[in-house]
Amino acid sequence: MVVMEKCCCCSVRTACLIFGGFALFGSLIQVSNDAKDIYHNITMSRQDQDLNLWELYDLSNMDGLNMGTTKDEIRNFLAIAFYYSVTDLFLSIAIIVAASFLIYGVLKENSNYLVPTMIVWPLDLFVRIIFVLIHSINLGFLHPISLALNIILCCGVVFDIFIWLCVYSHWQQLKTEDQSDIQNKSENAVSTV
Repeated sequence: MVVMEKCCCCSVRTACLIFGGFALFGSLIQVSNDAKDIYHNITMSRQDQDLNLWELYDLSNMDGLNMGTTKDEIRNFLAIAFYYSVTDLFLSIAIIVAASFLIYGVLKENSNYLVPTMIVWPLDLFVRIIFVLIHSINLGFLHPISLALNIILCCGVVFDIFIWLCVYSHWQQLKTEDQSDIQNKSENAVSTV
């Protein structure tokens, strides 16, 4: 498989450290946001849920916007948003762990610590694609709310692919170095005998 040597203007090693740091920081914030959303949704009374539904319904059907959104679509959207928060909470925790391993593995030049990142980022990509499909089915692909969310999720898919390629490339580099070190050690052992 093709291995990248550079990521933009820096080595893939540096890019892995940068992406790991950003992912760690962003996921810590996202865990807090998701936990607040989940707690708020769970503790919200039925009356507050109905009030929230009516506010969103009135907002989406204002004269200037007139998105033609029904109450059932908004109710489904709110349910999907809750399920996305729950899923994102678990993914964010997994990304915190994977990004920590990524940073440690890059600093210690140990390829085994990069493997969790190569598993978590495709999982995140898969979840984003699933929610793009769910939003598109619920509201329609060209609905303004669905379109905005899908653009955000698709940008995340592009970043997931790019990050995964950088991590995979650095993993390949470390694997190649490990194999050459083992070969050099075995050649040295043979030559000393």
